[in-house]
Amino acid sequence: MNRIFILTALVSLSAANAQSAATLPWASIQKEAQGQTVNFYMWGGSDDINKYVDTVVAPAAKKAGVTLRRVPVSDTVQAVNKVLGEKQAGKDKNGSVDMIWINGENFKTATQAKLLQTGWAESLPNAKYVNWQSPAIRNDFGFPVNGAESPWGSAQWQYVYDSTRVKEADLPRSFAELATWIKAHPGRFTFPAPPNFSGNRFLRQAMFELAGGQAQFVGPYKPELWAKASPKLFDWVKDIQPNLWRQGQTFPADVPNLYSLFANGEIDFAFVQNIAGIAAEVKSGVLPKTARVFVFDAGTVTDTHYVAIPYNSAHSAGAKVVANLMLTPELQLAKLSGNLWGDGLGIDPSKVGGQFPQQVKAALKVGPYTLDPALLSSKAFSDVDAQYDKNVQDGFKKNILK
Repeated sequence: MNRIFILTALVSLSAANAQSAATLPWASIQKEAQGQTVNFYMWGGSDDINKYVDTVVAPAAKKAGVTLRRVPVSDTVQAVNKVLGEKQAGKDKNGSVDMIWINGENFKTATQAKLLQTGWAESLPNAKYVNWQSPAIRNDFGFPVNGAESPWGSAQWQYVYDSTRVKEADLPRSFAELATWIKAHPGRFTFPAPPNFSGNRFLRQAMFELAGGQAQFVGPYKPELWAKASPKLFDWVKDIQPNLWRQGQTFPADVPNLYSLFANGEIDFAFVQNIAGIAAEVKSGVLPKTARVFVFDAGTVTDTHYVAIPYNSAHSAGAKVVANLMLTPELQLAKLSGNLWGDGLGIDPSKVGGQFPQQVKAALKVGPYTLDPALLSSKAFSDVDAQYDKNVQDGFKKNILK
């Protein structure tokens, strides 16, 4: 009986300690964070995004007593696999990854493998600026966030074209029209091959249209819907493949590679997901001044992206301080501006109040490189269960790259 009592007491004490750690006062978290170096694993393929992190977020973290070390990866799955490898090796403390830029399939995989801390995001002081009631915030690709992710920003898919090579009146406004355009202009279109995130998203949107609309895909994964929709998608790709860049025998690795082909005049279309469109890319010289943005008539995917903290983070307190800074109105506004990145907000302007809503409008300079936010909003729909994302990757490899 004594052994049972002691064991019960130890379990109760352990649970109490875990709860107190999760609800640690912010002042205590700040104190613990002092002097920590946070290893932030993030996709490193955009010079504009890297510059924002290095020149805006990192200096703010430094003022808060935390050193932010950006660790670039070519795909977020590399960061997830690193944490998974440490878990399998029994390294449950002092992990090498402190924070990950994440969403979608990678978040679902990490959550199911219990690789992430939960219940912390809504307790950040600046979480008061987040609209946690929004389904677009509360769910990541339809998967519950449960306080394991803190919003960093938002994005919406847009198409890029060169106004000197393609007239606005000739733009394809659907995937059916795009197929017609591709066949009429052999070699002038391509897209990143899955498992690249942008390639996956492009193909999922094609699947939505070809299957009769995005609405039917909302909610839990439907195997019967995938069985009906996937043949239409891969038949569509096979139909255009001979007329793609390099006859569809090879594909760009990612969007930066796509931009290089576009800027060199090898192809006529590209993609962007920044709310400010291509303003930052044109300013930095990545894209030509003649580039423009547009969306398909049926709309395009919009979503939220987040930061998460691995369960074994060595510098969890520092990571929370950085995640909190990322939600400050000043840093969010700098991120929104097309001068640096052009990424959408992770916070709700109405919850900030004051002059912030007006500052948001001023930051988005609508013009040839930036679409009207009202237009984007009217053309926005959510992405869907991450299982479709994985299936597109697997199906593309099996049906197209065979």
